[in-house]
Amino acid sequence: RQPRALSRFVMPPRKRAATAEADTATKEEHKRFRSAIDEMAKELVCPITQELPVDPVTAEDGRVYERSAIEAHIKGRSAEALKSPITNEPMGARLLPAVQVRNNIERMVKSGAIGGDKAAAWQKRIEEEKRVAETRRKAEGGDRDAMAELGFWYKDGQKGLAVDLKQSFEWFERAAELDEPTALSACAQALLEGKGVERDTARGHFMLGAGCALGAEHACYVKGFGHQLGLWGLKKDDKQATRWFRKMPGCSIKNTNSANREIAAKWLRDSAPSAPPLV
Repeated sequence: RQPRALSRFVMPPRKRAATAEADTATKEEHKRFRSAIDEMAKELVCPITQELPVDPVTAEDGRVYERSAIEAHIKGRSAEALKSPITNEPMGARLLPAVQVRNNIERMVKSGAIGGDKAAAWQKRIEEEKRVAETRRKAEGGDRDAMAELGFWYKDGQKGLAVDLKQSFEWFERAAELDEPTALSACAQALLEGKGVERDTARGHFMLGAGCALGAEHACYVKGFGHQLGLWGLKKDDKQATRWFRKMPGCSIKNTNSANREIAAKWLRDSAPSAPPLV
């Protein structure tokens, strides 16, 4: 038998049962709510990227897509050949901004209604979008470092930007006009290879020389590589290749990659002409 002093704290059996039933009902309601939210989140995911869209648009098939993904699908297809990537039925090329969808995604992610990897990826892309906007603002204001950064982002398709070699070159060119060393190197290579701009080897070599003079490691690498293989109008010349590859470690602007450094190092180990004996 319970002591009288403790008996008032013991829940009657009927009340315990009612509380358990209420807890079960609450859990079931939570499950149904969670299931509804998950289904809604699935509808918001772009069918092409399988991610929550940062710039959602509604296509003529009635589905919501990431703008860049559906634009890539539409690009290069004639009106007669264009079909929905989901239903494979014919559709038009018109896209409408899905502002309400963007707002709903933002609210659901911020509230925690949508979580996990998809929410984290969406938040990361939003931060990248903000960084691109801020960098573009600085670049338009004359910041040469920001111009160069935009050039590399467009070149490599970073920070949520699609690869666009034409825009990449335009930003590199603007930065190069302000003697930004990495942009001079990148501009020179684009001109030599004709990527994003019409090939112009004379102008490319001029910019390459300017990059080398400012201590840009990649400019020295391109010089050495051109002489190593006889590219871009440069004479195949082992001594010149060795000369420019040897300059790379002393460059103040470390703007080439490890693969290029290894190519240069391997050349110096295996193929570089030996110095003539002293007489």
